[in-house]
Amino acid sequence: MTSKNILTNEILKYFLYLLPVFIIIGNAITNSTLFIVFLIYIYHCIKEKKFLYIESNEFKLFFILFLYLLFNSLLSGNFESILRSIGYLKFFIFVLVYKNFIETKKINLQKLGFVWLVIILLLGLDIVFQAMHGFNTLKFISAIKNRNSGFFMDELVAGAFLLSFVFNIYFLIFKKKNNLIMFFYLFFFLIVIFLTGERANFIKFIFIYFCIYIFIAKLNIKYSWTILIAPLIVFFLLNNISSFKERYLSSISFASKNNLSILNTYLTSEYGSHTISSLYILKDNLFFGVGTKNFRNSCDEYSTYVIEFQKKIVLNNGEVYPSGCATHPHQIYNELLSEHGLLGTFFFLFIFYKLLFKNFRKNKKINLNIVAFLYILTTFIPILPSGSFFSSLNSILFWINFLFYNIKLRRDE
Repeated sequence: MTSKNILTNEILKYFLYLLPVFIIIGNAITNSTLFIVFLIYIYHCIKEKKFLYIESNEFKLFFILFLYLLFNSLLSGNFESILRSIGYLKFFIFVLVYKNFIETKKINLQKLGFVWLVIILLLGLDIVFQAMHGFNTLKFISAIKNRNSGFFMDELVAGAFLLSFVFNIYFLIFKKKNNLIMFFYLFFFLIVIFLTGERANFIKFIFIYFCIYIFIAKLNIKYSWTILIAPLIVFFLLNNISSFKERYLSSISFASKNNLSILNTYLTSEYGSHTISSLYILKDNLFFGVGTKNFRNSCDEYSTYVIEFQKKIVLNNGEVYPSGCATHPHQIYNELLSEHGLLGTFFFLFIFYKLLFKNFRKNKKINLNIVAFLYILTTFIPILPSGSFFSSLNSILFWINFLFYNIKLRRDE
């Protein structure tokens, strides 16, 4: 192995070790890291005089998806959308490079798990400190009393970050399940994510939490009590801490009426207004939408329609409602339908179906693959609010899990 190969391997190894820290620091350093990984890939392609990993199924599907994203953005005619689609290539290269890096055993996954564990434990303890004192260990005070972000400061995304890493880290470290260690580990982070006040991510965590106990841990009678403790503690917190009770149990509707149906309660909420905006945009851009990340530019012209629609629901013109505009529509299907239309959404979901389920039954999955797959499933839960799929943060969190879902390792590795 040449000195240059050793150097690039060391760079890739330490980039992966420190990736959670880069994500916490911010998008600029995360994107810079991904760009360097991309350059390393290009360097090795030039050296080998061929595109690396081109024979893999992932490369082919990534290339098709990249061409589609570029086509969609070109249709929109928006320069920012075109740049974002071109830049999205770095996430595909990240998966291809690190899939090879891990499968060729250039990194110790258990050591990686321990490094990441230290990082998320520090973040978790900082969030607990912030929830208890009103400010974190760096003296940052959240602008919203029932939202705690820890080291993420004014970015209220700590729950999304932890959801992406917590389950993978456990199975990176432990080759075999240990019911008591698993219980205390998952219980701590369940409470931490609850304290972030991120309702959707807390629901996703609960989903994966129970799936692990049902499909992986397979608790015997001796430890069956552990699955019930966490929900009981959460129930206690909801009933005894008013700020969190308000956050998790209050109505999401902006309407003053409290006898609305579940559907109308949703439609008169901030999330409902985004959905209505998305549907209006879809109606006028049926096949390919308005282009990646263009919801923010297109929703203004529909804001009056959204508000009038909501007023008709409660028959009260005195109510004040959100316009339905934001940087993104806060739900993956709203985002896909408004920005990619019916044909684009179908194509996008079809590619992901091929990525996720090709050879699914042929290759035996280890626990690490399974929990990563569960995370991916939560991304596609209907109705539940989410960040923008194509944002830098959500993209890197998603593709990290796709990487762990897709790597092929023996059960004893």
